[in-house]
This record gives sequence, structure tokens and C-alpha cells, in this order.
Amino acid sequence: MVYSATIQEYLSIVRANISTNFEAASEACGVAITLAREEKDAVTETEALHLYAQVLFEHGEVIQAIKQIKLAIGLREALGDKIKISASLNSLCMYLTEIGDFAEALDNSFRALRIMEELDNKRNIASILFNIGSIYERLNNHQEEANMYERSLTIAIEINDKKLISYNHLNLGNLYTKHAKFQKANEYLGGLDELFISLGDKVNALKALTNSGCLFYKLGEYDRALEKHFACLKLSRETGNSSGIESSLVNIAETKIKMGKADEAKPFIDEVIELAEKNSQRVILKDAKLVLSEYYSSLGDHKNALEVFRSYIELKDELLNINNLKQLGELKLKYDIEKKEKEAEINQLKSVELKEAFDNLHKEKMRSDNLLLNILPEEVAEELKQTGTSRARHFEAATVMFIDIRNFTFISQRLSPDELVSEIDFLFRGFDEIIRQHNVEKIKTIGDAYMCAAGIPVADPDHAENMANAAFEILNFMEDHKRERQKENKIFFEIRIGINSGALVAGIVGSSKFAYDIWGDTVNTAARMEQSGEVGRINISGNTYLLLKDKYNFTHRGKIFAKNKGEIDMYFMESKK
Repeated sequence: MVYSATIQEYLSIVRANISTNFEAASEACGVAITLAREEKDAVTETEALHLYAQVLFEHGEVIQAIKQIKLAIGLREALGDKIKISASLNSLCMYLTEIGDFAEALDNSFRALRIMEELDNKRNIASILFNIGSIYERLNNHQEEANMYERSLTIAIEINDKKLISYNHLNLGNLYTKHAKFQKANEYLGGLDELFISLGDKVNALKALTNSGCLFYKLGEYDRALEKHFACLKLSRETGNSSGIESSLVNIAETKIKMGKADEAKPFIDEVIELAEKNSQRVILKDAKLVLSEYYSSLGDHKNALEVFRSYIELKDELLNINNLKQLGELKLKYDIEKKEKEAEINQLKSVELKEAFDNLHKEKMRSDNLLLNILPEEVAEELKQTGTSRARHFEAATVMFIDIRNFTFISQRLSPDELVSEIDFLFRGFDEIIRQHNVEKIKTIGDAYMCAAGIPVADPDHAENMANAAFEILNFMEDHKRERQKENKIFFEIRIGINSGALVAGIVGSSKFAYDIWGDTVNTAARMEQSGEVGRINISGNTYLLLKDKYNFTHRGKIFAKNKGEIDMYFMESKK
């Protein structure tokens, strides 16, 4: 394939469109990744993967972003670029924190911190300490939160990093507000929102407005608190900042209830609950439920107040359960031991019982995760675990393969049930292993038919080529097995393969027995390719031919009639060029 620009030009397109144009940015990323792989330029490939993760995160595809940033980290570790490893670890921590996986976020933060301490990179050390403080803030561990911010601030002042100084002032101001140290909080927060707005930093202006509003609320200056919260809501709507909108709605409702204006608070509560449930934001939903409980209590409706408060407690326990807190404590202890004694092994922990407990928990988690991964793709399973659901997704470019066994009914009548099941199991296990090696996702088996797809659940520019390579390897696998069966004078199976490329929809069906499935004309046409093929041959559509014509040899079969499709251009794939 011939591209019209250089890799760096495509990466420039990505940077220009990260927050504004998902399609343009993701498409440019895909091309840049492909070019880097073709040129065996691992450094640029990691840069493209890192940017792709940012694009996905900016547009709400957090699970996908985590997948891509982990690929970038793996490559950067192979290259040994410690600065960039740390940068990618920082991004991973941000993404993990967004979905509430605080344990893994902290673990990776400490990894990044160790790298920067080895390099004595003070600017990055200060930045990572600030990020760790933010994670502890979400965990309500205020002692560690303050410790991290103060350490970060000390280094930021030492190196005169004004931006990081401002960030630490912002978060320390919020922390001191929570602990009723209002005079100290005001020293940090005073004028910060106006400063950020003047600098064009709307993201941190939102945080400063929120924190100032909370400070005035604690001081009992409710009118001034509302002024800040409404200003934050307005700016959040203007910038499309969903978390800013949600937190502002909660704060406005809580303030109005405190002012004795509960009737005015209800619309804000209803809106934030609707948004939180729609976006699967469990943290903000927890806060909204607490305010809703206060609303009912202010009306004297104690039955509803108690019911909602119980729901709030359940959600709070889910987010901050005791096992999670113990695991986080273990991570912190592990980091401290490594820092003081330069020993990384977990058996250095003083509490053997704690280690054994965590080992058992880890084994149980691995067991349940493996069971889920036997049913669903990794990315879909992760999304299901984090959010409780997985939405269907449209994929513009994917490749689908159907494999069907010739004369299955006739041959099955000549085998015992045990022999039949054993033979089918052997073949399908072989197919599973082959497609796994080529980044192809198994969808399902239907009797003696086998269906899989490439380019899902994560878009892949090499989807057609990966599928073609898998198909050839499956044919070779079948030929080898056929020869073995013939040597033993045993009956053998033969297969037809059909492949088509195009757009499709993929998602989970079912509520008690989950199944990941695909739909669309692309899938139906792939099935027709198999039905119109020949034994031991790979029959592909014109769509797939256009993607592979420069890399493989083909025999054009002409236009062939396919059921419910009419005449379709078909080709036999013969070999690689």
C-alpha cells in the first residue's frame, strides 16, 4: 500500500486532532503504526501507540486506551528508554484511576517513581508524587495524600516549576478545606480560578472553581459557594467536561439543601444521577446518592432517605472494600521496602499471613478472570468487569472467516460419538491456537462450522493480512492431520474456507450466559464465500481481494451466484507473493 505522507506527518495529524476529531486522529494513528511496523521503527511505533491511547482516552474509550498504552509500555521496556517508560506508566495510571482500578494505578505509579528516582529527574519525581497524591485523594487516604502533595510542592519550589506549584496549591487547598483548616485552605486557593482562566487553562480553572466553592460552603458563605459552583457548571458545559458538569450538579444541589431550598435542589440531583448511570460513573453516582438521601431527609421523608442511604453505603463499600484497601497497603509497603532496602521481592513483607491471603485472593481473581476470558475477548471482559456492561461497537474495517467441514453428516455417521467429539475438539482446538497467534478473535462454533474475525474488538489495520495468514496455516494444519489419519487408515475431515472484509457491529448478547457476537452484511457475505468455495481452498470476496492483491497470488473465479446476494466477484487465494 502506498501512503501519501511520512510517519511524522501522520503523527502531526494525530496531535492536531486528539481532542476534536476522533476519526481523523484514530485513522492517522492506524497508518502511523502500520508504517512504523513496515519500517521496523520500534521507537516511532511506541510513540504512535502512546498517542493512540491518548486519542481513545480523550473520547471515552478508556478500556481500549489501557490496551494500547500497555502495548506501548512493553515496547518501550524492550527499547530501555526509561524516561518514556515512565511517561507511559503515568498515562496508564491516569486511565486506571478513571475506571476505579486504584490498586493497579498505584502499583504502576510507584514503578514510574522508582525509575525517576534512579535517574534523579526531579521534575518528573515531583509530577509523579503529585499523581500519587491524586490517587490517594480518590481513596480518602488523606494522610498519604497530604504527604505526596507536600513532597511534590517542595521539589516544585526547588526547581521553580510554577505550573506544578499551582497544581499542588490547588489540591492542598482542597485537602485543607476537607479538614476544616479554612484559613490555610484560603491561602492556597485564593485567586487560583482567575489565574488559571487568565492562562487559558480551563481544566484547572474548573478545579479551582470547584474547590473555592467547597471552601465557601464550609465557611457557611453559601451564596458565594453557589456563585463558584454555577460558574463551574457554565464553564463545564461550554467545554464539554462531563466530570465538571456532574460534580457541579452535586455541589449545587448540596448547597441548596443546606440553604433550605430543597425544592430547587431536586432537578440538579435528577440530572446528575441520569448522567452518572448513563456513563457508568460509579464514584459520582455514590456522591449523588448521598445528596439525594439528604434531600429526602430535609423533607422529612425518612423512609426514602434511609433506602437511598443504604444504596449509597453499598456502592461506597463496593468502591472501597476492605480487600482493596489491604491490597493498596501492601503496594505502599512494598514500595517503602524497595526504597529503603533495595529489595523488590514480596517475601520481604513482614506479615507472611498477609502475603498468603493476597496470594489466595490473586489466585481466585485469576481463576475468575480466566473463566471470563474463555467466553469473551480480553477488552470486552475488562469493560464488563469495570462497568457491569459492554456496549455494542461499530467497526468500519474488519475481516470475517467461516470454516465448514465437508460431508460432516455423512462422515459423522461412520464414527462413534466419542470419536466424533474427540476429532472435532482436536480440530477446533488447533484452529483456536492458530488464530490466537495471528491476532484473530474466535466468535463461535455452530455445529461443524467455525467463525472468527480480525480487526475486533480493537481496530487493526492488518486485519485482512492476519486473517489470510491464519487461513493458510489452518489449511496446512488440516493437510498434516489428514496424512496422519491416512497412515492409520482412519477417516478424515476436509474443510472449505470463506473470507470477506468490511464493516460490522460487535457486542455482547445475553444476560446470564454472555456471548460475544458479530452482525452485518459483511458477516453474511463471509458465510456465502464459504458455501460457494471448494474443499481445501480459501475463497474470498472482491472486498478482501482489494486489501490483499499486492501481497498474495489469486485466481479470479469471476462472478459467482451466492444465495440472497446475487452474483459476487470471488477469488481463490493461492500463495504469498
